[in-house]
Amino acid sequence: MSNFIFECRNLTNNSPDGFLKNINFNLGYSEIHAFIIKNSSEQKIFIESIMNLLNNSHPKGEILLKNQVLNENKARKVAILHQKPLLIDHFTVAENLHLSNLPKRDFIPFINWGKIKGSSKKILDDLNLDIDSRSKVCNLSDEDKRLVYITSVLLQNPEVIVMHEPMEGLSPAKASKIYRAFKQYKEDNGSIVYITKQWEDALKLADRISILSNGMIIDEMPAEEAKSDPQRLLMKIEDYNFKDNGRYTDHDQKSILDTVFKAAEFLTSEYELKDVLLLLAKEVTRIMNADGCSIKLIDEFTWSIIDDIEFKNNKEIHAQLTKEAILKIAKENDIYYTNEKDKEFKSLFEKSVNVKTVICIPVLIRSQVTGIIQLSYETLYVYSKEESKYLSALARHAAIAIEDTRLLGRSALLQESHHRIKNNLQSIVGILSLQKEFKKNSSDQSIDELLDSVINRIKSIASVHNLLSKDKLGRSIINVKQIIESIIQIMNDNPKIGINLDLDDIFIPYSKATSIALIINELVTNCFKHAFTDTDSGIINIQCKRMADYILLSVRDNGKGFRKDFDINKIDSLGLTILKGLTSSDFQGEMDIHTEKEGSAIEIKIPTEGIFLHR
Repeated sequence: MSNFIFECRNLTNNSPDGFLKNINFNLGYSEIHAFIIKNSSEQKIFIESIMNLLNNSHPKGEILLKNQVLNENKARKVAILHQKPLLIDHFTVAENLHLSNLPKRDFIPFINWGKIKGSSKKILDDLNLDIDSRSKVCNLSDEDKRLVYITSVLLQNPEVIVMHEPMEGLSPAKASKIYRAFKQYKEDNGSIVYITKQWEDALKLADRISILSNGMIIDEMPAEEAKSDPQRLLMKIEDYNFKDNGRYTDHDQKSILDTVFKAAEFLTSEYELKDVLLLLAKEVTRIMNADGCSIKLIDEFTWSIIDDIEFKNNKEIHAQLTKEAILKIAKENDIYYTNEKDKEFKSLFEKSVNVKTVICIPVLIRSQVTGIIQLSYETLYVYSKEESKYLSALARHAAIAIEDTRLLGRSALLQESHHRIKNNLQSIVGILSLQKEFKKNSSDQSIDELLDSVINRIKSIASVHNLLSKDKLGRSIINVKQIIESIIQIMNDNPKIGINLDLDDIFIPYSKATSIALIINELVTNCFKHAFTDTDSGIINIQCKRMADYILLSVRDNGKGFRKDFDINKIDSLGLTILKGLTSSDFQGEMDIHTEKEGSAIEIKIPTEGIFLHR
C-alpha cells in the first residue's frame, strides 16, 4: 500500500496565463500539504490543471488516488474548493449545503426536506456558524456565502480536498472557526492540498509546504522545519521583506546562557522569581532584537496566569494576549509565530498597540507547561534557525531557574511557616480576646455557641495551613478558590441548605490567605446562623470573581433578609467587627450589606493593586 492517498505526476501545461513544467507532488493520509504560490495567474493555472486531470481532459500528466490511476468513480472522492464560492443564489442555505446530493427535478417531490433542514442546522451548529439554514443565499454577506460554500464541500465528506485561498475575505473570528474545521477534517482522516499566497496560513495549518514559482516547485520542506527556520522559507518567496536581526552572533549564545545561570545563582538569596524573570526578559529582548518581552507563569493545575513579568524597549507598544490565546499557545508545546498578516492576529489580543509580530515559546518543567515567553515587535520580523535554537535553549534554562527557585522556596517556606504559625496563633489569641470582651457586654450567646464560633474561626485558619502543606511546588501563592472550597467543606453540615459556588481561579500571596479564610468563615457563618431561622432549608450563593481592578466576593442567601432598621454601624456583633476590620485594614476594601427581593447579600470589593500577583 502506498504512503500517499493522492499523487500528481508530470503535470505540464502551457497557456496564455502561464506554464507548468513537469510538476510532481504527493499528499499523505491525514495530511495538509500547502502550496505557496505568490502569482495569481500561476495559482489559477495550477488549480485548473488539477481539475482537468480529475476530469480526464488534460493530456499531460496523471493523478493517482490510493496508488491507482484516477477514474470517474474515484474522482468523486476528490473535491475542489474554489476561490470564488460556487452557490445558487435563489436556493436556501440548506439546499446549497446538500446540492450535490439532491436528485434530478423529476424526483424533487420525494426529497425529505425535513431531514435536509435538520442536518443543515446540525452542521452549522457543529461549526459554530451563526447562519440560518432557511435563508436564501442571495441575502447573505460575501463572508457568509464563503462559509456556506466551505461547509458544503466538507459535508460531501471527500477523501481529498484541493483548496484555493479558502480564507480570503474572512474576519478573524470566522477564520478561526474554519481553521478548526479544517483541523477536524484532517483528524477525521481527510487530506488537503492547500493553495495560497499567505505563508502565514501555510505555517499555521500545513504538515508540509511546497513553493511553486515560475512554473516549477522550487522547494519543499516539512512544516516543522519551516517553523524552526522561517527565514529559509521566506527567502524562497518573492517580494517579501522582513526585519533582520543584525545583533545575533555565536558569541551571544554563550553570553546569554551565562546570564541565565547567573540569574539562577542570583536567586540563592531571593525567594521571589520576579527579579530573575525580569533579568531574562531584558536579555532575550536584547538578543532577539525585540521591542518587548513578557514572561507569564501559568498554574499547572488550573491553567490560570499567576504572574506576568514584562520588559519593554519601546514604551509605546502593548501586546496583551487573551487568556484563551495564552493557553492555546502554551498547550502547543512549540514555538508559536504570528504577525499582522495572519487572519487571527487581532483576535489574539485583549489590547494591541503598535505590534505587528509576536513570537512565543512555552516553558516546560517535567513536560508540564509552567509558563510562556512572549516577544513583541513593532515591525514584521521573522526569526532564523539559530534564533529558534536560542529560544528553545532559553526556555529550558528558564525552566531550570524556575525549578531551582521552587526548591529554594520549599526551604524558605519552612522558615516562613514558623513565622506564619506565630502570626496566626497571635490572631487566634486576638479573636479569643475579642470574644471575651463581647461576652462581657452581651449575655445573649450561650457558652456552646461561643465555643462553636471560636472553633469555626480556628478551623478556617487551619484549612489554610492544610492547603499550604500540600503545595508541592514551593510557590509563595495560594488559590482563593481552594480556600473557599476547603472552608465550605468544613462548615456545610446541613444537607437541607444548598451552597452554589461561582469561583474564579485567583492567586494571592500566602500572607493574605488567613485573612481571606476568616472573611469567608464570617460570611457563611452569618448565613447559617441568621438567614434560615424561619425555615429548615435554603440556598447560599457564593461568588468570587476577578473584575477589571478589584476582586468581588459576594455571599447571597434566600432567607429572611435583614430587618428594615438594620444599620451595620449600630450592630454589636463580633463577626461583623472581624469582617469590617479585615476588609478595611488588610485589604483596603469596601463592604456593602443589603436586603434583596429574596434574602440578604454581603458584597466585598478588594482592590487588586498591591495584593495580587497577576493584575
